[in-house]
Amino acid sequence: MKEKKGILLTAFGTTIDEAAQTYKVLEARFRSAFPEFEIRIAYTSSIVRKRLKARGIDIPSPARALAQFGEDGFSEVCLQSLHVIGGNEYNDIVSTVIAMQSIPKGVERIVVGEPLLWNHEDYTRVANILHDYVSHIEEKPDSLLLMGHGTSHPANISYAALQEYFRRLNGTPVYVATLEAFPYLEDVTEELRDNGIKDLLVMPLLTVSGGHAITDLAGAQKESWKSRLQAEGFTVRTVKQALGDLPEIVDIWIEKAAQAIKKDC
Repeated sequence: MKEKKGILLTAFGTTIDEAAQTYKVLEARFRSAFPEFEIRIAYTSSIVRKRLKARGIDIPSPARALAQFGEDGFSEVCLQSLHVIGGNEYNDIVSTVIAMQSIPKGVERIVVGEPLLWNHEDYTRVANILHDYVSHIEEKPDSLLLMGHGTSHPANISYAALQEYFRRLNGTPVYVATLEAFPYLEDVTEELRDNGIKDLLVMPLLTVSGGHAITDLAGAQKESWKSRLQAEGFTVRTVKQALGDLPEIVDIWIEKAAQAIKKDC
């Protein structure tokens, strides 16, 4: 009998229908890249899962999804992180995999694919992809500003590291700030002003354009990044596309899954 193999795409999740469509496109890309694998998705955010369940949408947690793979007779599963950095969410899924591997009659082999920004090659590729993205915009801005999430986890240094990779590229400058940790928007705003930048394109450095992109980035309220930057005298345009909408970025996650599947085989 042919062995059953699966890939579990694991993301923070979203309650925004339009953003959920990006996850569906990601699933389709993985099905095309791995036709011999069954593709499923899990959300790491319990709050998102609870809100969706109230609407009749049942997205499992990584633990429940892995247990279901076991019950369904799968011998091999690759859990591919769709997170941007290796922070708390990524560490939690690694811990989940370690726990699930000890369950009798569960999935025999579980491997984990790295998040987007993990090593030197990742930072180089992501920086070049996003730098190239802004270079193809018809009405070029003075700068591209990326909005990351930020975290209390030590992996928050990933945002400052990515900024350093952008600094090494010529052309339209790209800046990185986050919602919840350093570098904050205030830190970057001062640098933008010092460098004479006036026209900004602001884009989410997030997997999908969910609530943070719609409200915190482009919202009409005075606390949004768009409103705050406009109040500082900048001309601001916002981008709906997030990382998961860029095929070249999705290619990286697909390659990471392929690498994880081949590991120790």
